[in-house]
Amino acid sequence: MLPKTKLCSFALLLLCSAPAWSGQRISFAGSLPQAQVGASGQLHVTVTDQNGEPLPFAVVILQQNDKTLFQERTTPSGNAVLRQLAPGAYKVLIEKQGFYTATVANIAIVAGQTLPVEVRLQPVREYREEIEVTAQPSPIDPEQSSNSQSITASDVSNIPYSDTRDYRNVLPFIPGVIADSSGQIHVAGSSTQEIQDYLDGFEVSQPAGGALAVRLNPDSLRKIDVRSSRYSAQFGKGSGGLVDLQVQDGDNHFRVNATDFIPTVQNVKGIQFNNWTPRAYFSGPIVKDKVWFNLSHESENDLNIVKQLPDGADSNRVWTTADLARVRMNLTSGNVLTGSALLDLFNSEHAGISPLDPISVSFNEHSTLYVLALKDNQPTLATDVLALKDQMTIARSTLLEFGAGFHRTNNSLFPLGNSPFVFTPNGRSGNFYLTDRNWSDRTQAFTNLYVKPWNWLGAHQFTLGGRVDRVVFHGAFSRGPFEFVDANNALLRQVTFQNAPPFSLSTFESGAYAQDRWSAFQRLIIEAGGRWDNDSFLHRNLFSPRVAGTLVVDTASETKLTAGIGVYYDRTNLSLASQAAQGSRTDMFFSPVARTISTSFVVDPARLVMPRFTNWSAGIERRMPGRTYLRLDYLSRYGAHGWAYESQPAGVFLLENNKRDRYDAGQVTLRKDLKPGYPFLFSYTRSKARSNETLDFSLDDFTTGTQVGGPLAWDAPNQITSWGTYPLPPIWKFKKFDFAASAIYHTGFPFITVDQFGQLVSGPTAHRFPKFFTLNPAIERKFHFKGYLWAARVGLNNVTNSSNPDVVDNDVNSPTFLTFFGQSHRTLNGRIRFLGRQ
Repeated sequence: MLPKTKLCSFALLLLCSAPAWSGQRISFAGSLPQAQVGASGQLHVTVTDQNGEPLPFAVVILQQNDKTLFQERTTPSGNAVLRQLAPGAYKVLIEKQGFYTATVANIAIVAGQTLPVEVRLQPVREYREEIEVTAQPSPIDPEQSSNSQSITASDVSNIPYSDTRDYRNVLPFIPGVIADSSGQIHVAGSSTQEIQDYLDGFEVSQPAGGALAVRLNPDSLRKIDVRSSRYSAQFGKGSGGLVDLQVQDGDNHFRVNATDFIPTVQNVKGIQFNNWTPRAYFSGPIVKDKVWFNLSHESENDLNIVKQLPDGADSNRVWTTADLARVRMNLTSGNVLTGSALLDLFNSEHAGISPLDPISVSFNEHSTLYVLALKDNQPTLATDVLALKDQMTIARSTLLEFGAGFHRTNNSLFPLGNSPFVFTPNGRSGNFYLTDRNWSDRTQAFTNLYVKPWNWLGAHQFTLGGRVDRVVFHGAFSRGPFEFVDANNALLRQVTFQNAPPFSLSTFESGAYAQDRWSAFQRLIIEAGGRWDNDSFLHRNLFSPRVAGTLVVDTASETKLTAGIGVYYDRTNLSLASQAAQGSRTDMFFSPVARTISTSFVVDPARLVMPRFTNWSAGIERRMPGRTYLRLDYLSRYGAHGWAYESQPAGVFLLENNKRDRYDAGQVTLRKDLKPGYPFLFSYTRSKARSNETLDFSLDDFTTGTQVGGPLAWDAPNQITSWGTYPLPPIWKFKKFDFAASAIYHTGFPFITVDQFGQLVSGPTAHRFPKFFTLNPAIERKFHFKGYLWAARVGLNNVTNSSNPDVVDNDVNSPTFLTFFGQSHRTLNGRIRFLGRQ
């Protein structure tokens, strides 16, 4: 049996040889239509966005008499050259996801001449005239080799999703993405720390721990792209994939919209205020054709009620705001500079309340974020980001881009009192034990050079670049005592802490990459590359080879095959490593035998290596009858050298490299426009996420025992995602109503059980939460009033009133053992949007 690497090489050879055995004729790039070289002409197409910035990988389609003759893709500098064209009249179509299709007719090609054509594509804007949304390119991208799933700005606006209008809540409607019980996002079975989060080219993952914390107005987003495998060597540490947030830009038209300036209500212990999430967006020119701006604001005020708690002590008020300012300027032709600033604030009065956690054990939580940038950048929630990015064309078809940024997250947590934190069989009491003040910084700089394409046995696009990051984590933690008592209030276990002074940890990360995109002939693309990374925390060099290929085997049905394999490393998790700097713990057990255990955490960077994953994947895409698009994907991730604390003699927990994770998934996705501009998506994923070490031992983990294997905490073997919109037929006087709906179903997450001492009883293989299901229908109507366009929506979140438990009593000695608690409930919500003058 061949090893995987040889199997992959064999598969790529099959891809390369596919045209020979498929019986189809293949024409090399530049040979259509046929003409003698001396009697032919050329067409040089330059594609930019609405402000003149080059658009890479736009599809340029050449037609004559409504017959497609040739198709080319623009380079990173936005250029495409169509050679050896017979003299005559042609038509060109330019397509790119997220932009309206442009058509240039009556192009006259003259022998011996090169005809330049410049086309500006307009981004899809949900609130523009409805007729404009009819021209959408096929979702099958013949030259996209990465395993990518995307949603556009209109999808973010139209998909009804539960909870708040935080864009992170719409991410689980992207196939392959799942949210855990705390709302954190997991891509392809990975932890949040294994995902790279980018905002227009800058990494905005929480610097020390890797969580996606950035908050911004969803109306400011142009597109959200999630890549789970086969992505470029340009993207470094993060084995689970990447989330790319792309932001709208201003143009020569003044645009304004505002949303949700009326609060919603909920029927929990009577009719109550639920949330209020006003947001607004304003953009336009400062100097026409030269400088543009956009401003966006989002705020949120929530009242979260726990119906199992007594009246007057059952709610948590949450307030957050996000403000983004952005300026974009064309310094010279081909040299674009963008500046942006973002401020995020967050405050929660009684964070942590639940059916088992009354207000007394809750805590006040605060976080802050601010950002400053030049050219294409953005930040994160509870974060500080300063960034600079520039992009210039230094020669025809050659593009240089560079950027620098600073990213900070601030978090603080304060308990409501100083009483001991008490664990009882019926829940918790007293006051929360932890006071936490921490902040982390990421200073980053990067450069990318997209070299002018060249030909040798086909077309090559070579890219190289590098980046450096300085990550610092500052922490100040103070922990008070907590106790375990039985049903008779007898003391079973007491825990005290030996707090350490404030500390700082840091690492310097550097990396470089090179990648070649080779098109041997028109329908075959092979991307091969590698990167080098170094981390000063471990002082080790890391090498990551990657290769991926795509082949269109049938242009009539757009049948496309993709496959690839690559090595991906994670980055140093300073939050995990900081356990050794936060102090130690003493556990005193009083029953059944009195004993004392001192617990400390030790990190020795010299004995650690970086977690390493080998990802391989394959996919098929095909246009079915009725312009229904079918997509089949398979992904396998195998990780070794994962970091986890393991119990040693004398109460020591040592950070070791023995963790092994495995994720396997098969996925089928169907997508269809029910009518032009009204998409529908259905996706089913069958997956398995496993690890040999599932426990996260720390000073704040009260579980005692040894590491156990089993499913990871976010493992959901069956997952169904669906959403769509459709215009309702006229009913009496009710016209022009749009119906929208979304649904998510997945298997319940696994959990462990413990006894009244906090000792592990069963691992995650024994029990799971009940299944999760939410169905969210809504009806919306656009209308004109006082010369402006408005849209009003009314809907029901979680229309089936599924409780969707996220809390369980896992104490085997508790009288309510295995009782599940869910805070989800049916919620009536409304939305009014001001969409500006039309």
